[in-house]
Amino acid sequence: MKTLPNRLVPFFLHFIRKQPVAFTLIFLAPTINIIESTVIPYALKLLIDGITVHADNREAIFQYIQPALWLAGLSWLIFIIIIRLQNWLQVYVIPKFQANIRMEVLDYLTQHDYRYFANHFAGNLANKVNDLPRALENIRLIICWNVIGTFATIFVALFVLTTINPLFAVIIGAWVVVNILLNFYRARDVNIKATKHADDRSILNGIIVDTLTNMIPTKLFASRHEELAYIGKSQAIEAKSNKRVIASMCWYRLSMDIPISIMLVLMVYYLIVYWQQGLITTGDFVFIFNISFAIMNHMWHFGHALADLFRDVGVANQAIRIINQPHGLTDKENAGELEVSEGKIAFDHVTFHYNKGMNIFENKSVVIKPKQKVGLVGFSGSGKTSFVHLILRFFDVESGNITIDEQNIADVTRDSLRAQISMIPQDTTLFHRTLWENIRYGRPSASDEEVIAAAKAANSHEFIKSLPKGYDELVGERGIKLSGGQRQRIAIARAMLKNAPILILDEATSALDSVTEKLIQESLHELMRNRTTIVIAHRLSTLSAMDRILVFDKGKIIEDGSHEALLQKKGHYAHMWAMQAGGFLPDTES
Repeated sequence: MKTLPNRLVPFFLHFIRKQPVAFTLIFLAPTINIIESTVIPYALKLLIDGITVHADNREAIFQYIQPALWLAGLSWLIFIIIIRLQNWLQVYVIPKFQANIRMEVLDYLTQHDYRYFANHFAGNLANKVNDLPRALENIRLIICWNVIGTFATIFVALFVLTTINPLFAVIIGAWVVVNILLNFYRARDVNIKATKHADDRSILNGIIVDTLTNMIPTKLFASRHEELAYIGKSQAIEAKSNKRVIASMCWYRLSMDIPISIMLVLMVYYLIVYWQQGLITTGDFVFIFNISFAIMNHMWHFGHALADLFRDVGVANQAIRIINQPHGLTDKENAGELEVSEGKIAFDHVTFHYNKGMNIFENKSVVIKPKQKVGLVGFSGSGKTSFVHLILRFFDVESGNITIDEQNIADVTRDSLRAQISMIPQDTTLFHRTLWENIRYGRPSASDEEVIAAAKAANSHEFIKSLPKGYDELVGERGIKLSGGQRQRIAIARAMLKNAPILILDEATSALDSVTEKLIQESLHELMRNRTTIVIAHRLSTLSAMDRILVFDKGKIIEDGSHEALLQKKGHYAHMWAMQAGGFLPDTES
């Protein structure tokens, strides 16, 4: 299974290495600042010294200053060409860099297990997926222009400065070292506060998305103001931490301005003194001043960028920490593909608990024969859904084995396992895509004719044709533009199109009216033909046609038999049959 580095620097380098030549050029390009900050000021020094020395021969001055003019002109031309070539290179490199990050992170994220997604806001995760490419690109820009560009310029500038006046080079060099150390020391506070703000912002975004996703119940319960108040509490926390980040950055930047200003004043003073004493020429004066000012300007921008760098590092670290957690469920290294020929499902002494102390299954053994239609009944929390989730390997068993056609499902890939199972859940959610795409999700290679045939079999074709755009109609987020019954029929059509050898129905007709249910039942019976079928139902009458019914109670199968046999037994199932009101089993035994 593909993994991602769980620390920021290796994570960043992982994606840089995918385009090594391009990024080498991009990272080297900022060294061109040397021309702007050192070479051109040096050409200006030569120009001024040439004019000063030959002031009495102005007619021939161009002859004397020609080397300085050529140096300045060619330097500026090279600077412009390299900068623009680097810009064009970024056009082809950076979008791919960000796309690689986004897609690999999504690939890793989607391999997390059921528990992971149950414990995280979808909106929060989506924000993290988008935060990482943006934060890493900001970090790259800062490294390129404010780290590499700055230190390359300072190094060359100090080297050239030593050839003119070593004392000024030593003074500026010492000041740069002290300033860098102070910047890193002060920036730690920004990093701490930025990390806290990233956490608070993620929580706020998750709550906002959760509220928007549940806008219908919000309106039904007239709780818009309550939701705004609930969001407001998280917003207040986020605003407070955001204020602390901004204030910390303001103090940090102010603390940089003062020493730079003092240094600049002292530098100008001593330059004038040295010029008065004839220790430096006028050209030297201009060059040293320009070099000093350029270095201080670079250090000023470096300090500002360092605060932004720590903020983006905090954002990236927080995203990596949330997304790049170890996968709870993984395929074995040499996992094979599940091949289903008959559809026999066997639980062999299976033990499973959701959490410590919460017993679900203890040493459970049961065999579902090939092509058998099995109903699962029991009050809420009795273990029916867990039974199905274990077959789908949403969770791993603690001990024992689950096999399909004598193949341990722990030894095959999860994708191949789920490819052999069609499931119609009770709470159907659809993608905000067309009906073509939602039905074809069961088998992406299906033709339009096959999609329509599946829709007709699920009694969906007529209502789809009545929509303004028919099969091209977008269904809204989670299918909100369709009724519950319509969504359920789309799910049935999708399962029919998938045509898997094992079928699981979890209250598949619960959202249908009685007329539609009657129409759908015939399609479902056809769908169940020659397939191993597991049906969870609270409407016990829907189980009367099952070959076998398993009665669950507190994680145990306490009864096993046909509908008629269980009624004659006058046990737990017969008791539930007598309890059902309006055809439905109550959630709990009263």
